[in-house]
Amino acid sequence: MPAIIFYLHGKSAQANGITIDVQKGDTIQQLRKTVAEKFSIALPATISFHVPADGDTTPSDLKPLDAIDAILGESSVSILVSGKKVRPVPGPSGGIPFIGGYSEIYPDFLGNYKRLLQKYGHIVHVGYLGKSVYLTDDPDCAGVVLSEGEFFSKQVGENHPLFPLKMSFQNGLFTADSNDPEWSTSHKFMMTAMGAKAMRNYVRTMDHTANRLVECFEELLERGKSFDAFSWGLRAAAQTIGEVGVGIDFKMLDNADSSVADIFTIIAENVRLSQTLFRRGRIYRALPNPERSAQKATERDMATFVDVQKSRVLETGTSKDMPYQEAAVSTNSLLDYMLHATDEEGKKMEVNAVHNNVLTFLAAGQVTTSSALAWLWFCLATFPAQARKLYTSLIAAGLRADSKEITAEQLAKLEYLDWFIKEMQRLYNPPFQPTRQAQKDVIMPGGILVPKGAQVTVALHALMVNPEHWKDPLTFNPERWGTEEVRKRHQHAYIPFAAGARGCIGFNFALQEIKIILARVVLNFQVENTTEGAVIYDPEFPLYRPLNFSMKLHKQVEASAVTFDKPIVEEKIQAPQPSVGTKNLPKFWAVHASNTGSCEGMAGDAAAKARQLGFADVQIVPLADSPLSDPTRTAEVAAGSNFFVICVATYNGEPPDAALAFSETLDMETKAGNNSRFSGINFCVFGAGNTQWGSTYQAFPNKVDADLAALGGNRIFEKGSGDANADQDGDFTDWSTRLWAATAANFGIDINSISSAGENNILATSPEYTPDSVKVIYLPAASPEAGFVPEPPVPGFVRATVRSNIELVDEDTPKPRSMRLLTIEVPEGFTYREGDHMEILPENDPAVVEHLLTAFDFVADAVFMVKEVVDADVNPKSLAFLLRDRHVTLRELLTYYADLSGPLQRNSLLLISSFLPVDAKFQSLRETLTDAGSTLDPTDDEFFQKNRNFAQLIINYSMLAQAFDLPKLLTILRATQPRRYSIASSPLADSRVAKLCVGVEDSRVADYEGLCSGFLKRAGAGHILWVRHCSSQDSFHLPTDPTIPVTMVAAGTGISAFLGFMEHRRALGMKTEESGGQAPFRLFYGISRPDMAALKGLVHGYVDDGTMILETVYSSDNSARRFAQQLLTRDGVKVWNDLSNNGRVYVCGSAARVGAGVRNSLMHIGEQIGGVADASGWLAGLKKEGRYSEDIFG
Repeated sequence: MPAIIFYLHGKSAQANGITIDVQKGDTIQQLRKTVAEKFSIALPATISFHVPADGDTTPSDLKPLDAIDAILGESSVSILVSGKKVRPVPGPSGGIPFIGGYSEIYPDFLGNYKRLLQKYGHIVHVGYLGKSVYLTDDPDCAGVVLSEGEFFSKQVGENHPLFPLKMSFQNGLFTADSNDPEWSTSHKFMMTAMGAKAMRNYVRTMDHTANRLVECFEELLERGKSFDAFSWGLRAAAQTIGEVGVGIDFKMLDNADSSVADIFTIIAENVRLSQTLFRRGRIYRALPNPERSAQKATERDMATFVDVQKSRVLETGTSKDMPYQEAAVSTNSLLDYMLHATDEEGKKMEVNAVHNNVLTFLAAGQVTTSSALAWLWFCLATFPAQARKLYTSLIAAGLRADSKEITAEQLAKLEYLDWFIKEMQRLYNPPFQPTRQAQKDVIMPGGILVPKGAQVTVALHALMVNPEHWKDPLTFNPERWGTEEVRKRHQHAYIPFAAGARGCIGFNFALQEIKIILARVVLNFQVENTTEGAVIYDPEFPLYRPLNFSMKLHKQVEASAVTFDKPIVEEKIQAPQPSVGTKNLPKFWAVHASNTGSCEGMAGDAAAKARQLGFADVQIVPLADSPLSDPTRTAEVAAGSNFFVICVATYNGEPPDAALAFSETLDMETKAGNNSRFSGINFCVFGAGNTQWGSTYQAFPNKVDADLAALGGNRIFEKGSGDANADQDGDFTDWSTRLWAATAANFGIDINSISSAGENNILATSPEYTPDSVKVIYLPAASPEAGFVPEPPVPGFVRATVRSNIELVDEDTPKPRSMRLLTIEVPEGFTYREGDHMEILPENDPAVVEHLLTAFDFVADAVFMVKEVVDADVNPKSLAFLLRDRHVTLRELLTYYADLSGPLQRNSLLLISSFLPVDAKFQSLRETLTDAGSTLDPTDDEFFQKNRNFAQLIINYSMLAQAFDLPKLLTILRATQPRRYSIASSPLADSRVAKLCVGVEDSRVADYEGLCSGFLKRAGAGHILWVRHCSSQDSFHLPTDPTIPVTMVAAGTGISAFLGFMEHRRALGMKTEESGGQAPFRLFYGISRPDMAALKGLVHGYVDDGTMILETVYSSDNSARRFAQQLLTRDGVKVWNDLSNNGRVYVCGSAARVGAGVRNSLMHIGEQIGGVADASGWLAGLKKEGRYSEDIFG
């Protein structure tokens, strides 16, 4: 028996082949079956055998082996499937991280399903939002997928469209897994209840419902007004399934003003929420979200309904337990049947199964049928010739408008009615995505390898108009169903109720019902489409239904007027393909609060993206001025549709200055238990912080997010976090990309229609800004004060003058660096307290300014003014926005206003790239900037290392200057932000003086000074500064009680605030205990090396006069203790004693080194000396009491 190696063409016969014994008497069909089993090939008939050839050989060039004798002559045989090399499922690649191919699917999933299958072939894969979607429109593939066999089975996992519904209907007939024993039991019972015998019992109920609908339609006809088609389909379908399902007349068809019963409204809401949750993906579903909370509420309501109905049926029903075949024709309702039917062993359905199946039938029995009825009425209005022919066929069959009843026998003879419904289903079928899971790797027809676990969806709307199987597929032509061609169609080319063991169990019920209702409606009425504009479909509904189809009724012509000898002219009308519906977009609020303006820039980007996606009413407002800060305005906004994106920063756990009042509001409302303060507000929060602040990194943004939700707000997206110590720009970009994907899914925004040609990632691109909306005019040269801008670049700043500027680091230090002590004369009215801050508006390096003036060919003293700016088209942190109506010289622009030294943002690079001329000489540069702007981690990117800031970018790419005029430059550049420093003095010593201690070194880049620190290093005596006072937190001021012990811990320039403390104590004449005072005043200070004689002399002056006690350590030493916090631990007994005497601890310096270190040291002291059980809680208590206070920085 010859052993032959079979292998897939393109693979290695030795490494991947399978040896099969082939006998001379075998047939090709038998061998195909054997090979199919070995290689997991779904259809043996698709296999062909070929002479081995190089893997790169084109399949059409392979020599076929069509006979067993030919195969026996080979030692190895290559295999093709459907004449093709086996390959992975094709589909769109790349896309946006996490979002993936979202825009390939939503919002027009039906149209996109067809587009993808036409583009990539009969099986396609798309990954997005944590999901993997596999689609097919091929009848062969559909037959395999739906067969419930070796290869595929219904497993409702997280990627299955029914998964969110399964959370509510766990083991219902449609949502249970095929291997679930409960499904097998339910299927056995309900197949009988839905069988042909049982159907005959439902005819009278269905016809009664149809007649009641006709009576309602008569009332609507008399009123002469249009009405929503779907809602009346819902009433009819729900009324029927209500009577059949639970034996109740819900009175939804009593008259034209009858409303939908509450239970069906609840079910519809549950189903809608399940579709929303499916679209948003499993990652979103895993997070706390309002949709799941709302869905749980509907589950409770549905459970209550079923419990009440079960009790009613058991108490009032007359049925007894009986075999299920008998029960199917003897019980009063499906619920009655489920409660009393027994199987061959006398067992009944489990209670949970009854519960789930009642709800399943109530849901499926109305949503599918109501959608089908709406589309049938749409077809009556859209295809009048076929509607007339349908009416004629009913009259010919002996039916009339006043026929007392329609029997099952009559229905069976209404051939054209059947054709009409089939054609509607082929084109507008409500179910559109039956899905099954691959049980193993399987090679599908076409040679496509589908991996194990893949959820494969049969795209019914694409399948049933597949031009390879349907002639004129988009033409509404009921007559096609009478042709031999259609009768001999592929078995799975038309499967409106799916196929296989998990096909729709209620299809006989649904068909019988819609046949009766359609017949009754056509016998009595003609339908007119009165929709304003085109009919669109509802993207939030799990089935395909019209969203806006409005219809008006007209009296049908008398039966006596129908002639049968005159043929009806057939009109070949292309069937309309409704596009996806969209929601009205809400008012959008981009709210911000930060001290540096970073959050205002984020809010500006969010607002620009919202406009780009179609939001019409967009507002950018500071948090303090937003509707959230005023309860009356909150209520007004909450009454309408709204969407708040809130970007807030935190500083060492504290709110930004502009958000202090809002923080107090949250505290007050929380304390009052006002759980409805933000009811109706839809929000999401992005927090800007710095991980160097340790546990307080996101303190205030977390508070805003949690309190808004606790006080009634609706969190519509997860909170985002940005780390200024890493890549805050990237954090915001990643978060906002996911936010906009969820937003587009929620509101049905068609991303493909918005994207520009060739662009499919609009969700991830930077917001579009246009310099065309910035109008600049040049003015006659003025004569401003030489070397100084005549008005503050930012409101609230005042002039101050440098008195002295001394270097504190020894000139001959072995480690070159700089720490400056500036003495600044402040104007009258500038008041501050010890421990407060001063903000400085920096000036750019004159050498850099001169270089850019030259590069841009600017006349330095030319005066310009931004005359006009369209707010929607520029970021609010751009210079174009800031400089409106100001007279500014080009030198002043580059010196005082432009942020030339801040790190390049990726969005800025993309913006710069978009501004480059469409010119071949800029092509390479455009690609470079686009690639850099799209990088995931700029911290390790060579481009960002070489181009640290805008000035360096222009120096390295001088041709950029040729591409930018002034409006473009103003649109690109952000405004310089003030820098904040601790004041190193006390007003008690001299109220007209404020001192600053400033470190100049930037350890991250060896040759780069910080913008403001470098400026202050250059600012000599007499230099004029713009300054502003900023209060520190209340707890960071010295106690007035001289008996309270004070412990200070600082490193490096963190000593600045404590120099102010020392000066303050000296001015008050307060001493340490050793010098006659009443309490310790102690500083633990860490510095890199003892090379700062000037600082040492200054500090020791306070030690020598008894103002304070000093403990110093140098990190460059080789001693065991090298940091300030280690000295704190060393003196733990003293520190504990001071704290026990109501002492205060103040910390100033680096958040990562000093802040975290001191917290750990204090907790160890509390544990080891004080016996504190919960050291973290103890320290938090000290902070809350104002006895532990930090002023730390990243």
